[in-house]
Amino acid sequence: MLNNNISLEDYHALPAMSAHNLMDVEDNPRIAEYNKAHHMKATAAMVNGTLIHTAIEIEQATDLEKHYACIPPDINKRTKAGKLQLEEFEAAIGDKIPITDKQWTMALACRQAAFAHPKAREYLEAAKFELSGFITIRGVEVKARPDLDNYESHRTLVDIKSRQKGAANVEKWLKDWWNYKTYIQAGLQLLVWEDMGMPCEHYYYMLVESAEPYEVHMVYMDDELIQIAKQKTLDVIVKWQRWTSQDSSSGLPGYGNPEAMVTKPWMRNLNQTI
Repeated sequence: MLNNNISLEDYHALPAMSAHNLMDVEDNPRIAEYNKAHHMKATAAMVNGTLIHTAIEIEQATDLEKHYACIPPDINKRTKAGKLQLEEFEAAIGDKIPITDKQWTMALACRQAAFAHPKAREYLEAAKFELSGFITIRGVEVKARPDLDNYESHRTLVDIKSRQKGAANVEKWLKDWWNYKTYIQAGLQLLVWEDMGMPCEHYYYMLVESAEPYEVHMVYMDDELIQIAKQKTLDVIVKWQRWTSQDSSSGLPGYGNPEAMVTKPWMRNLNQTI
């Protein structure tokens, strides 16, 4: 089921398994179960990531004022009086998120850089934003919410990723993509869109560096990576289904049965050089 009228907050509150839930499952189903039941406080990196996403996806740069408010620079958060001023400021801005002038400038610079990039601009201008898809795979209810839905124009989904300076390099991104299991996010989105009758042939990442000169790099998954992402996502969904079908009071460890520590090739190479 496709839903184009659900807020991000309501989306996260729904019980279906998201990509981030499944990333936790890949490591440990018990931890995934705990994290899903307990709201985790957003880190500074997560706050900045959401800020950059918002700045790029809004219709006009001035629309950022609808979502964020700059903390007055004369507030000293280290003093008792400053903390009280900050509390009063946050109460006055309502649902808006308080950020610094530096964050505000950075976010708008990222937006400007994205729209100055020909390929990024092409996808941004043709996209449908933050559509939510809900389906059932192997008996597990799952949900996906791509940043940019470019199915109609390019048969493509696009994900915006904020990166540190110099980290939009494709090789650095590929390592993080694998190590942080980001392939599950891509695989789930592709599977959900395919099930809803919108099979996408391509998957792009818009890598946006959050420091001057605010480089933007468009990279895409080749056919083999797309298939790997889909299969590994299916594997982790099956893993979750098996976990939830067991008696949670059985005490079964989330990491599974005892495992051997196996010598890796790089360990042998290191040992030979000592």
